[in-house]
Amino acid sequence: MKTFYATITIVLILSNPIAAQQVVDEGEWVEWIADAQLSYAAIDNLNLSAFSDDTHSDERIALNGIIGRFYQFNGFTRMSFILELDVEKYQDFDSMDNQQVGANFGIRHKFGLGFYQPYLQFNANYRHKEVEWDADSIDILFSTLEIGQHITNQLSLAASVDFTSTDGEDRTVIVPELSSEVFDQSFIHLSFFVDYILSENWLLSGSYARRQGDFQSACSKENVATVLEVEQVKAITSDRIFGGCVYKLDGSSNIYSASLSYSLTSHSGLNFVMEHYQGKADVLDYHSTSYSLSFNYRY
Repeated sequence: MKTFYATITIVLILSNPIAAQQVVDEGEWVEWIADAQLSYAAIDNLNLSAFSDDTHSDERIALNGIIGRFYQFNGFTRMSFILELDVEKYQDFDSMDNQQVGANFGIRHKFGLGFYQPYLQFNANYRHKEVEWDADSIDILFSTLEIGQHITNQLSLAASVDFTSTDGEDRTVIVPELSSEVFDQSFIHLSFFVDYILSENWLLSGSYARRQGDFQSACSKENVATVLEVEQVKAITSDRIFGGCVYKLDGSSNIYSASLSYSLTSHSGLNFVMEHYQGKADVLDYHSTSYSLSFNYRY
């Protein structure tokens, strides 16, 4: 296990909370941290449309960075403050290009000494997402409660519940009896994570999340009437990025994710992720799949 911690450190604290806890358990953390990630993603059904003729796909390059500080109160409890900066660039739909600035406060408590003791963590996060098309810019507030534990030297499990609220810009009213505040949303995520160490350089991870609450979708003008007829639309407005309309409704979603990480050095590595989204409202179904490859570096 000592060899593993010298090589798998690159699994980012942002993308893999369980692996991050492994580093802390061995006492190898420092007061200040700095991480960077350069990633490429191919996204199918980027606009999350329920109609096959309305779907759009695209490719995205993103640069993500964090800097933070840990405060260790005692052998069981620590606190963290982290600043985040993200930049995303889309190949075809450049109106979706955005910059994100965020701040994260966290506190983690471990229930005893030793590698196999469970932990409980709380995080509160604020993020502002400034989109090239200003009307789609939003403020995001979310909080997370997570519990996890090492089951064996190779296997770790965790579960979390997230509460998220978003506040968007004012939009044009196109249906008088309906709100235009499509990007004012609230929803809950219930997630389960598993990590399995394949070897000293390879880590296999998987997750399942159940999302309940608001989400937005897009459709062409030809399909707006169908949406309004079969779904309980909560808000709707025009969509400059994809054309047609973008609307908000309440529903449930299943999100499946799998990743494979490879350590290049003690500070860097590669991470391949596949994610599939399955959403359901009253009648319509919403599906999207993405594949991403990232290079991660920790200072």
